[in-house]
Amino acid sequence: MPANDTTLTVPITDPVPLSRDVIKEIALDIGKEVASHIEVMYPKAVEATSKTMLLSVRNCVFNEIMASLGEVDEDAIRRRLEERRHFRRRHRATYRKIRDQPIEGDVLNDE
Repeated sequence: MPANDTTLTVPITDPVPLSRDVIKEIALDIGKEVASHIEVMYPKAVEATSKTMLLSVRNCVFNEIMASLGEVDEDAIRRRLEERRHFRRRHRATYRKIRDQPIEGDVLNDE
């Protein structure tokens, strides 16, 4: 096998699909691990955020994993990854523009 070959070999003859419940448990576990990593590695950042930040991170990871399972075709997966990359760029750029705008007046006043 060439050094740059990333083909995976599986030591079973007939792959058995996992139940959706098991996949949900795996996705939730990964989300919890990411949240735990953030809490341990960046405690000051966690202290500076809302109490629900780690829950939000966990749920975001879970949702992205579950949403990605809808595609099994490699081309469709690559398209989805590209769409997600473009969305993140636009979303961050929009957020930065909004965040950098000065707040004028009473933002809670409905008048």
